[in-house]
Parts: sequence; C-alpha cells; structure tokens
Amino acid sequence: MSESAHELAAAAALATSPPAPPLRGGAATLLAEAIALVGDDLAAAERELAVLLHSEVAIIPELGGHLAFAGGKRFRPLLTLLCARAAGYAESHRITVAAVGELLHTATLLHDDVIDQGEFRRGRPSARLRWGNGLAVLTGDYCLARALQAVGRSGRIEAVRSMADAVTRMAEGEVAQLHGCGDDSLDRARYSMVIDRKTAALIEWCSSVAGLPERALLPSLSRFGSELGFAFQIADDVLDYQAAAETTGKEPGQDLRDGKMTLPLILACEADPRLHARVRQALRGGGPMSPATATGIVAAVLDSGAPARAAAIASGHAERAIAALSELPPSRARTALEQVALYVVRRSS
Repeated sequence: MSESAHELAAAAALATSPPAPPLRGGAATLLAEAIALVGDDLAAAERELAVLLHSEVAIIPELGGHLAFAGGKRFRPLLTLLCARAAGYAESHRITVAAVGELLHTATLLHDDVIDQGEFRRGRPSARLRWGNGLAVLTGDYCLARALQAVGRSGRIEAVRSMADAVTRMAEGEVAQLHGCGDDSLDRARYSMVIDRKTAALIEWCSSVAGLPERALLPSLSRFGSELGFAFQIADDVLDYQAAAETTGKEPGQDLRDGKMTLPLILACEADPRLHARVRQALRGGGPMSPATATGIVAAVLDSGAPARAAAIASGHAERAIAALSELPPSRARTALEQVALYVVRRSS
C-alpha cells in the first residue's frame, strides 16, 4: 500500500468523532474532517487504483505511478465516496468509481503536461520530462482504456454510458481550451464552456457516483458536482494570480503565459481597456511572453481587484453546490460535502 493509502487509513480512526459544523475551521481542517469520514473506503480506492495501473509492460505502472502516487489530494475519489454515503449507496461499485475518477484525472494530467510542455507536477519533474512525450501520452491513453475496462466490468450500463458522456465532454473542453489559447477576446461564455467540459464534467461524474445511486437523488448529486466543478476551477484560476510559487508549485501568471484568458484576467480587462490592449499585444507578439511583460500584467490584474471579484463568483458556485445538497437526507456525509465545497474556495494550493 502506498504512503497516501496508509495516511488515509489512519485518518479513518477519527471517523467516530462527532461531525463539525460546516463553517468551522480553516481549509485544511475542512478537508481533513471529510477525509476522516470515509478513510477506509479511500484506502480501498487507493489499492484499486494501483491494480488498475498495473501492467506487464513495466514502464506503464512506473510512469503512471510517478504521477498518480505523487501525493495528490484524491479530491475526486473523496467526492465519490462521500456522495455515495450521503445517497445511501453502499455497493462495492463505489470503490471502482472512486478509483476510476482518479485514473481519468491522471490521464488528463499526463496529456496536459505534454500539451502545455509542463516541467513539474506535484513537486517533481513531470512524466513527459522524464520519459518523453510519447510515453506520457500513451500511458495516459492506457489510463483511459483501463478506466473503461473497469467500469465495463461492473456490468452497469448506466455507469458505462455516463462515463462515456463525461469523457466526451472532457475531450471537447480540452480541444476548446487549446484552440482558444492566444485569443485575447473577453469571451465569458467560452470560458464557462471550457470549465463545464474540461473540469466540471469529471467532478460531476464522480459526484453522481457514475449514475448508480437512487435515481431520484441523481439530479441533486449532479448539480452539486457541476457547481463544485465551477467553484474549483475558478478558485484555481484565482490562485494562479494570487498564490506564491512555493504554494502552488508554479510561477504566478502561468495561465497568462500559456495564452489562457481566465476569469481574473477577463474581469481586469473588462474594467480597463488599456490593460486589455497590453494583453492583446503580449499574446499576439509571435513568441514566448517575456518575464517582464508577464510580471507587469500580473501586477496590473492584482491591482485591479479582479482576483477578489473572481473569488466571489467562485464562492457563489460553492454556495449553490451546498444548496443542491438540501434534497439529500441530513447526514454526516452531507455535512462533509458542505465542508468540501467550502474547502474548494478557501484552499491556498
């Protein structure tokens, strides 16, 4: 068992403690209390993830495990297991769905690092930097294939269909984002569409537990996951401007240097046409953006107050995610999901 699995299993010992009020504590506390409630299931999902990454082609588990077991928060498996408990769904398929959610996420990260030419991921050199772009892409493909295989073996057609729909949306989002890189238009609709497909689709699928719980509860679980996906991505885009490199693992303004018009930048440019002109010139310069140019634009965005306005929008999505849970019966798991929604918009990395 990996180090992460041991930590999660140990956290299960805290599960007998009384539930905390949703608004108590900082971001780390909110997440820790949610993890503790399903610690045993998370450890089982961790073991299942290792099984799914296994292959007789030794480079596959080596390369895949380099990322998958590099200390990620297991956010998506946590959502699956908490939502399953909140919905009263106790079948063993919940463990498979939790592991598959992380496997799909791993595949997207492997592909993203190739597309973005990423050099570091989760505090270590990216897989593509260590093994090359070809092996990274193909291992990502293997992760997608194993995810389909695992869900197919469940024998639940609704799970297969829902995963196929989610992965299709994710692919659309990736293509739309890449196609839009370098486009300086202040297109909020496109920004929202990319989030809906690239980020929220997988979080929604995980939160709906692949469509397996009681049908009457699925709309609530799906709405929760969709709103949480928007809150998560917008908060991430805010952190790209606000957080220090030692916190996020990347320099502030990386999205800008990649040519991505995220919400903080869109809001700042809407309020200041002169800044928009600077951004347009920087993105259409025909080469990599200079450090001085990027630093100046990041400073202007921060001075504009746009990150705070974007953070408020993210909080609105988190509030709507929590409201969607009102259709679920009161439980410690539902309270933990509320805590997770608050964590998403309070986190610093």
